[in-house]
Amino acid sequence: MSSARERSEARLLVPSLMCIALVVAAVGSIGAPLITSVATTFHVSLGSAQWTLTVALLSGAVATPVLGRLGAGPHRRATILVTLAVVVAGSALTVLPLPFAWLLAGRAAQGVGLGLTALMMGVARDHLPEERGAAVIALISVVSIMGVGVVTHWPHCSPNSAGYGPRTASAWSSPPPPS
Repeated sequence: MSSARERSEARLLVPSLMCIALVVAAVGSIGAPLITSVATTFHVSLGSAQWTLTVALLSGAVATPVLGRLGAGPHRRATILVTLAVVVAGSALTVLPLPFAWLLAGRAAQGVGLGLTALMMGVARDHLPEERGAAVIALISVVSIMGVGVVTHWPHCSPNSAGYGPRTASAWSSPPPPS
């Protein structure tokens, strides 16, 4: 029975790694196309709105070595799951109609997930055969770049898509600005 479970887990490993890499890259880069909309929606300066991108990158830069250290030992799975929970909590904060400071806190929590990319590469290295592990690590890199592309070409984030400007999550319920 454990053999069947191990095969099932092995089959889901690579798609799980790809999904996490894609989501982390998309969430980490979504701040860039929304800066103008954040400034308008929250009535803050562009300089203040740029913190929605900066705080995510800053928290990711701090979290990456910490997660690497925590994920190098026997607690890798727990580290990954807790980090994903932090990213989900941060995502919830960014979509709720809360003040600008809460948006920044949510973006900081989302940025913690940027450290997961290195952990996903470590998982691939440790749990896959050497040749397949190298291919999956390369694929994680490609999928991470695709995540950035998904955000920049997503219709509601692109400034010139169908006449709509970039919108924050809190503006989804309001009609688009007139063209």
